[in-house]
Amino acid sequence: MLTSLYIKNLAIIDELTISFSSGLNIITGETGAGKTLIIKAIQLLMGKKFSPEILRTGCDTLIVEGSFITGTNSTIIRRIYRDNKQSKSFINDEPVTKKKLLKTTLLLADLHGQHDHQNLLDSNTHLSYLDSYGNYNIELNVVKKLFQDLNKCKNELQKLLLKQNELKEKSELHEFQLEELTEYPLSAEFEMNQIKEYNRLSKASDIRSSLSAVSALLEGRDSAVINSLNTITHELENVSEFDDSILAIQKRMVSNRIDLEDLILDIQKAKDGIIINPDELEIINNIISHIEMLKRKYGGSIDSVIEYRDSIIQTEIESGGCNAEIDLLVNEVQQLKTELLECSKTISKYRKSTGIKLEKTIKDSLKHLNMSDTNFKIQLNSDPENIIESGMDTCEFFISTNIGEELRPVTKIASGGEISRIMLAIKMALQSKDIVDTLIFDEIDSGISGATAERVGETFERLAKSHQILCITHLSQIAGKGKSHYKVSKKIKDDRIVVDINKLSKTNRIGEIATLISGRKVTESSRKQAKELLYTDG
Repeated sequence: MLTSLYIKNLAIIDELTISFSSGLNIITGETGAGKTLIIKAIQLLMGKKFSPEILRTGCDTLIVEGSFITGTNSTIIRRIYRDNKQSKSFINDEPVTKKKLLKTTLLLADLHGQHDHQNLLDSNTHLSYLDSYGNYNIELNVVKKLFQDLNKCKNELQKLLLKQNELKEKSELHEFQLEELTEYPLSAEFEMNQIKEYNRLSKASDIRSSLSAVSALLEGRDSAVINSLNTITHELENVSEFDDSILAIQKRMVSNRIDLEDLILDIQKAKDGIIINPDELEIINNIISHIEMLKRKYGGSIDSVIEYRDSIIQTEIESGGCNAEIDLLVNEVQQLKTELLECSKTISKYRKSTGIKLEKTIKDSLKHLNMSDTNFKIQLNSDPENIIESGMDTCEFFISTNIGEELRPVTKIASGGEISRIMLAIKMALQSKDIVDTLIFDEIDSGISGATAERVGETFERLAKSHQILCITHLSQIAGKGKSHYKVSKKIKDDRIVVDINKLSKTNRIGEIATLISGRKVTESSRKQAKELLYTDG
């Protein structure tokens, strides 16, 4: 129950505090007096977005605060909007997100306004009214989840199929590229070894000539190094026995001669290993040319070539994995479709039985609202080939307001007053399923009068036995049913127009209701009627 509402700096509202009671709270006032601003404040309290134009001119802060009591629990909601377009929301003085605010207020109050008439005239909303009356929310959530999962799988499958097509288009090119990229075991070391081998083979003749010249200098002629070394060794042997130091030199010379002889053998072996082979040179030259061509095509370095080769190989691997993943997703999509269809069929059964119950409840309410000749029908159509997150059903309300007339869509035949009563009948039916304590009606009674207005007033009165009702009305028959009555008016404060609201005493209520009956000029007859309405209603 909304026990109090505080508003500061909302449009032409300077500062207001309104205390509401349980039962039916009536709010009246002339057109333009500010009744809509009271509703606007409650909407803001419930989480509606702020807009700059609602901030009172010359003020920098707008505040809306409401106190709710549910059982033994008290909840205080406060919302603040500043001229820098920043807003803050609080629940029991704790800052909260917009999501948390909406989740909380959804359980505290429900506002029904003239826009609900427009909803009733939109057949797309009829299914939601039917579902609100049913007891299959769990199944509805399952269908919604299955539908979302199915769409997610379809999107993933579509992406993979596009990727698969791209891979197929590139497959032939990749096959050719891999052929030239895998012809040799590419690596930086392989390239370096090939260059070294090329240089060795291309200089083979020069290398053999040099080694031959070295061999000749070492042992090939009379003045060769090895001959000189032999002579030196012999001379040292002749005198080594006379001096230990000369003996040591002689031994070192013998060792060097042995090393030199081994060196001569190694040089000969190296020379024999150098073969002038034009065919092998051409093969290595072709390998180096191939590597240079790859570097020109794929990034300029051996590392970039290897990186590109590895990326193509990985792409080919992914292509195989892509096919396997596609198969899995195809199976998952089919399974989700089957589950979605079965769950949608179950909900359709629930909706059909719920529709019969809701039809009867609405018909009973319409009879009470002076529409006893009205026939009301809920038409449900199912299309298993067109399942969305609400299932496979579409729903539309049909009505016949006179005996003998065929049923036609509500959107085509109902008058303004009839729409108001049908809407109220639907609200009455849905309130039995509602968990909120406070219901707010903003001129939902438009387009009706006379005996019908009296019946609508009785409906509000009956509804007020189980709920707190805040009702903005222009009908005396409804205003007379109220437990508490508030009048909204304008007054001048500090040379500015401001909105004022006062809770009326029974005497003042007589005058206000008389005004609703006869207009600005209150007659004795209208006052008498007002008294009768008030005292009859207790």
